[in-house]
Amino acid sequence: MGSDSAKQKQEIREKVTRLLLENRIAIPDPVFHLSLDHYIADFEDSYQATQRLIHLPEWQRSHRIFVTPDRSTQLARETAIKEGKEIVVTTYGICRGAVLLTRDLVPEGQEAFAATLDGMERFARPLTKVRDIQEAGKIDAMLTGALAISRAHGGRTGKGAGWFDAEWIMWRKMGLTHPDTPVIGIVHDVQVVNDTFSLAPWDALVGTIVTPTRVLKTPQRQQPEEIYWEVITPDWLNAIPIMVELYKQENPAP
Repeated sequence: MGSDSAKQKQEIREKVTRLLLENRIAIPDPVFHLSLDHYIADFEDSYQATQRLIHLPEWQRSHRIFVTPDRSTQLARETAIKEGKEIVVTTYGICRGAVLLTRDLVPEGQEAFAATLDGMERFARPLTKVRDIQEAGKIDAMLTGALAISRAHGGRTGKGAGWFDAEWIMWRKMGLTHPDTPVIGIVHDVQVVNDTFSLAPWDALVGTIVTPTRVLKTPQRQQPEEIYWEVITPDWLNAIPIMVELYKQENPAP
């Protein structure tokens, strides 16, 4: 199943990438330009998508939101700070854990900068260990960007490294989410696909898709509850200290 899923996702990534580039929908990154296999791009009309997002009940009732460090979620991060919400954002590659941004950490007028990756390095509180993250508190909702999301079952694909799948299950294992924690994806309309690609058992699913023109609900499906250690390579594991901590907790030395 994992092999079939990976192949199908790659085909979808290639198709959606062509649409984003040919229609000039993707916003160039200052570092990666338009190499969409290196980052989750912001997109044209993301302001309208963010406006739809912040009017969702899931957003409005949330105090603390997990947000991926994608370009497409940057405006949502800025808005969350202005609204007084707390946001937890993973560092690039999760290699230094996550950071916590709260209203009191960000000077007035610096919200837009604080929402950037550079701004978070300056203003946010680092959460480098499992205990740090747990002390930051439970997550009320999760927001992710994506390269594509299936409206058929909420499966998503990004750069292909499995970062959001890892983020979902790590926060679940740390006791900071529950099976029904809302997962919201923010994408352009062309990134919503009807393809029903195979899902791997570790795939984290999106329940609500927000685009510049609409809000879509996907069928309710069970989120992953276990870490599939057998599919994680040693190099990948050792690059993520939080995952190493969780591995040692589940596999104590004799």
